[in-house]
Amino acid sequence: MKPFIKPLQQLRRFTLSLSLMVVLTMITVFGLGTTDSWAASLSPATTTASQSQVVALFGWGKAKAKAKQVEGQAQEMLGDATDDPKDQVMGQAKQAEGQIRGAAADVKDQMQPQGRAKAVTKNIEGKAQAAVGEATGDLGDQVAGNAKQLESQARNAVEDVKDRVN
Repeated sequence: MKPFIKPLQQLRRFTLSLSLMVVLTMITVFGLGTTDSWAASLSPATTTASQSQVVALFGWGKAKAKAKQVEGQAQEMLGDATDDPKDQVMGQAKQAEGQIRGAAADVKDQMQPQGRAKAVTKNIEGKAQAAVGEATGDLGDQVAGNAKQLESQARNAVEDVKDRVN
């Protein structure tokens, strides 16, 4: 009876590993695998609809954090299935990293200027970019700088309306 236990354990581990690899493959295919897969290398031109929805919902930092947490959960599950303590610990570490990244993204969101401060910041950016464009003769920088200044004026107008309503 005992000689059959080891092959059965190996078969169980193989089956679980295969199942987890299928899950990992599906996660990667659907774009939630790792921050190295889609989140780190996306440009707006290559973003798919589902990826755009995730980014719009969470923002770049939060999307990367969530991807890292999913990757960690998958790796921990793989470690549990194969009784590999290294994968278990690495999975937990990746989950913790994802939580830390999420918290950092929240702090960053809270640190963003709001209202008039954002309008002033945008105006300064616009003036600087327009000045660089004029100095270098780069029409693109000039136009982008002027556009930022117009955006600043629009933000100030919105803030004026808010002030009148309050």
